[in-house]
Amino acid sequence: MHKIVNAKITTLLALVIFVVMLFADSDIFDLVHRDYDFVVRISKGRSWYTEIQKVPFFSFILNRKGLGFEDSFLRILEDMRYKTGVQPSIVQEAISNDVLFASKGGEVDLNNLISFDLNYYFDFIKTMASNSFFAFQTKSPENLVKAIAFLLSVNYKALGKNQYILDDSLYCGFSGKYLVVAGSKQALELALKTFVTPDMQLSRTAKAFERLKAGTFFASGYSKPNVIKFSIPGVSKLDTSDSEYIVFYSSVSAGNMSITFEQKNRKETNTKKIAETMGNIPMAWNYYLSIPSSNIQDILETVKQWFQGSLPDITRILDFVTSLSKASSNVYNVGRLETNDFLIIFDDASSKDLEKNISKLGGKYDSQKQEWTMIFHGIKLSAYSINNRVYFGTIERSKYEQYDRIRSRLKDVPLYFDFSKIESYDFKLLLDIGDIIKTTTGFNISSKVLFWRYSSGYFTYYKILIS
Repeated sequence: MHKIVNAKITTLLALVIFVVMLFADSDIFDLVHRDYDFVVRISKGRSWYTEIQKVPFFSFILNRKGLGFEDSFLRILEDMRYKTGVQPSIVQEAISNDVLFASKGGEVDLNNLISFDLNYYFDFIKTMASNSFFAFQTKSPENLVKAIAFLLSVNYKALGKNQYILDDSLYCGFSGKYLVVAGSKQALELALKTFVTPDMQLSRTAKAFERLKAGTFFASGYSKPNVIKFSIPGVSKLDTSDSEYIVFYSSVSAGNMSITFEQKNRKETNTKKIAETMGNIPMAWNYYLSIPSSNIQDILETVKQWFQGSLPDITRILDFVTSLSKASSNVYNVGRLETNDFLIIFDDASSKDLEKNISKLGGKYDSQKQEWTMIFHGIKLSAYSINNRVYFGTIERSKYEQYDRIRSRLKDVPLYFDFSKIESYDFKLLLDIGDIIKTTTGFNISSKVLFWRYSSGYFTYYKILIS
């Protein structure tokens, strides 16, 4: 009898140890099934928050001197406490720890995940696809369900077995320390089953997750080919057609947020080192792009941006730009995004190169102004040559020369030091976000974005630095 009791105790103890070890080593990534295409994790938001507030752009979004997201959200949580009795700390705890979003099927456009309206994010959860889910780390799953129902303005009902339904399309359930909110009952049950079945987990089948789990990142994630999309004005979009996967990760320090997209390719390519002299361009705009002249596709992409890319005879402009690019060493593009004023600058191109190609646009030469002018779909364009550079765009020669006389140089901007250190690139962009915000909203902030792309071996890197 004692042997039987001892055997049962031993078996129970072994089971307890197994369960403890299983959940002690668990990671929120473990909820994602290997068939899923995209996953992003926000790690320990509370520990990053102080650093995020030091980044001027995010300080503008969060603080009351800007858009006041933090105060708005706290008011919503206080209203929740008054109407439901759920303490704000329940939600604050959930978003201060690990938060995850995963999806299967379709595309994920990161541009669509960025909004300056809090209600946008509530609607995003409420209407997410059936094969998508969010996961939150929490010690109070039942109260968090009530809180989410309030935030989404929907009713909820218990289904038993630690599961709930929100409205008629969202399903909630919890396992261990994680609450899952899914777009269907099937997605919920698959996530919960995957969490306790290591062989089903995406993080166990893709080696890239070893680095994501071990690293100290604010946001990190994984995407299969042809799923993730994002774009920044005037540069080529993320092209994953010939890739195996993408991992991405970010961190925050010294008033900057850095984001890296690391794309594993099937073919090996290497970006060459570039010599450019962009720093002596006047600081008169909010958009500064540098592209090697051999990178014709990216050059044409930026041209399409300014003309909206849909004009029936845009080919004439593209042919003109292609010809001048081939005659130059580097191509720079400057402009103001909010007004659509732009200038494309061809380094080491001559007046002879301009004269040879201007006929494609039917331009007329003004000897007094020393520039060619033309009207293209109601847009007045100018082309001229100054000191072994050819200029083409909506900014007349006299205006450019005025900027050249009275404005400081791009190299005088503190962030240009980081910009100039980027010597191997397919393109690199400096975007003055602060100037755009001031022009459009009146808020005065000092915020800029650096964005560049390069390839090394079997990897292509997209890097973003936000200040």
